[in-house]
Amino acid sequence: MAAEKELSARGFAIVIVGVGVLLCCGTPTAGFYLHRKDTRDEPGIRAAGDAYLSAVARRDFAAAYDLLCAADRRRLSRADWLAWAPSDPAPTGYRITDVRVERPGGTSPTRRSVTAEVTFAQWGPRTVHLNIERQDGHWKVCSPDVF
Repeated sequence: MAAEKELSARGFAIVIVGVGVLLCCGTPTAGFYLHRKDTRDEPGIRAAGDAYLSAVARRDFAAAYDLLCAADRRRLSRADWLAWAPSDPAPTGYRITDVRVERPGGTSPTRRSVTAEVTFAQWGPRTVHLNIERQDGHWKVCSPDVF
């Protein structure tokens, strides 16, 4: 009987240590995974932001429209976009300063964005944010700050 009690106490201690190890190691590992920067998608995200900003700086608004996500294209037809896109003030240059991939966890989707410093002749530099989404195998710009 005493041997069974000793065996039971030892099993309980092993379970407690196992749970402690899981809490001490598992929680930080899960947090790291959920909030780490996923560098695999960064080149495509950067290229989408660069292509959009380059088209706007060249005043090629038709090409910029083609780089918009489906939701933006549903809101505004190509003809309306081209009529709306101002010819002045257009950016004279830009520099991408950050590419972000954020995984907030839970039911929130992963957010991808490009931050750029865009230069306007009339206003000087301005920081803009471009939300990027993957649609039909391509990276698209959604609700851009610039045009």
